[in-house]
Amino acid sequence: MKRQLDPRRPGSAPPAPDSAGWADIFASHDEIISPLAKLTAAETAVLLQVRRGLTNREIAKALGESESAVKRRLSACLRKLGVPTRTRLIALPH
Repeated sequence: MKRQLDPRRPGSAPPAPDSAGWADIFASHDEIISPLAKLTAAETAVLLQVRRGLTNREIAKALGESESAVKRRLSACLRKLGVPTRTRLIALPH
């Protein structure tokens, strides 16, 4: 009897193109790649400054924006990346 291979396990054979395994692989790939791709250039700039440890006021000065614009962009980053706090945002993998 031939053993069924799990397409998500290392060393396993890839699933047939028409099998449900491909959907699982692509879904997990999108979860890894797409969150940062969802950010605008301005949101990415704020995220990079947050990761450097700057405060909202310091970020606003560095980017030449208002502090309220930085807060809006930071909120958008948190929402789009699905993290509840600034600390968790900093802890995300690069």
